[in-house]
Amino acid sequence: MEGDKNGVEQRQATRRHLVFYLRIFDGMSSRVMGHLMDISPKGLMLLSDEPVPVNEEYRLRMRLPTEVVDRDEIIFGAVSRWCRQDDNPDFYVTGFQIQDMDDDTEKAVGQLIEEFGFLD
Repeated sequence: MEGDKNGVEQRQATRRHLVFYLRIFDGMSSRVMGHLMDISPKGLMLLSDEPVPVNEEYRLRMRLPTEVVDRDEIIFGAVSRWCRQDDNPDFYVTGFQIQDMDDDTEKAVGQLIEEFGFLD
């Protein structure tokens, strides 16, 4: 997900920032992991208070604004690919590669991006 040794970008999909940060939960424990910073159909970036272990598989749950889709949350599998301290040293930023997203969930993410996303 991050650049390779030569600094060449590995990401294939354009990520979109959202106009507000949605909370992301560990789907297994319901613990708040952090807030969504940006998302694409292939991955997402999370802002958290604590570092997230790299190369771990997670079942993530994201609560959605009610005006986006008929359901209030989506659940999908993702693997943490990198983690670094944010510019604000009180926070950490983690990149996740989405592994397991069904068609309805992918449609909900697409609608979320369409209605609330913007490019840098």
